[in-house]
Amino acid sequence: MKENLDELTLDELKERRIKLIKDFRVFRFNKLMGQLENTLKIRETRREIARVNTILREYELNIRAKN
Repeated sequence: MKENLDELTLDELKERRIKLIKDFRVFRFNKLMGQLENTLKIRETRREIARVNTILREYELNIRAKN
């Protein structure tokens, strides 16, 4: 699931964020129901969302050049 986020376009990053948020919600729900075996997935997904958000914010502030 890990790939180089620097190589993704702006639209791909936005789609990636939406997918990660959906996955995060599913993982949390499954943990509550006792169906999630690897609880580390929650932390990894949350951190991946933060990475994507950081890159999107850098584009917003023109710190990164748009693809």
